Amino acid sequence: MNDSEYLYGINTINTLLEVNTGNRKIIEIMISSGRKKDKRIINIINLAKKRAVPVTIIEDRDFKDISGDRSNPQGIMAKASSYNSSNLDDYLEGEAGADSRLIILDGVTDVGNFGSIIRNCYAFGFDGIIISQNRSVPLNKMVSKISAGALEGIRIFKVSNIVNTIKKLKTAQFWIYGTTLTEDKRLEVLEKTDFTFPMALVMGSEDRGMSRLVSENCDILVSIRLSGNMQSLNVSVASGIILYHIQEKFIGVKSN
Repeated sequence: MNDSEYLYGINTINTLLEVNTGNRKIIEIMISSGRKKDKRIINIINLAKKRAVPVTIIEDRDFKDISGDRSNPQGIMAKASSYNSSNLDDYLEGEAGADSRLIILDGVTDVGNFGSIIRNCYAFGFDGIIISQNRSVPLNKMVSKISAGALEGIRIFKVSNIVNTIKKLKTAQFWIYGTTLTEDKRLEVLEKTDFTFPMALVMGSEDRGMSRLVSENCDILVSIRLSGNMQSLNVSVASGIILYHIQEKFIGVKSN
């Protein structure tokens, strides 16, 4: 299979077997003989059997040769087909509802930031991430590794035009929140923002933030109050802070 790749690590392989949002074909799971009695790996072996996925135990030296011992493989790796992005229209027509939460990345091209944002979205219960078909990071094993396997558990929607997608979400009754450091009459401080669901949060690129047209199409702009001399935060760090606040608001709405 020409489009196959190796994925590494216990969390990654476990999420791949349990969720597999990218609809990968799992060709084979390989386990280093020295780790085969690890309880977490035994659980993965049992789960693989239920999924009819072949499992091979190989000698530690051979495992190291295959993995290159560069990716902290934790004694387990899987050969799988490429990650497949999801269809946004199908999601909006069949799954989106009053509780839906999405994040939109407007030009985030750093693989480290992208992987961390995926991890944050998975941790805080977001439904998926919308990215541009052109200005985005490839959905490969590096992203899966940086996200600690979260890529295998969250949907990625690729779209041709972010502005048109925002308009489509608004038609589907989504509120659109953008992040910015610039002054605007729509600007609210994060801790005072009353998030309304369903919603989508737009995070801009590492260097320029959101584009002008994307910003103009947001309903509300949100900023994080900073102290000291720091003028801005890394986009992945900022996403973690904002997504936590949204989760707290979401839990509050669900409990009422």
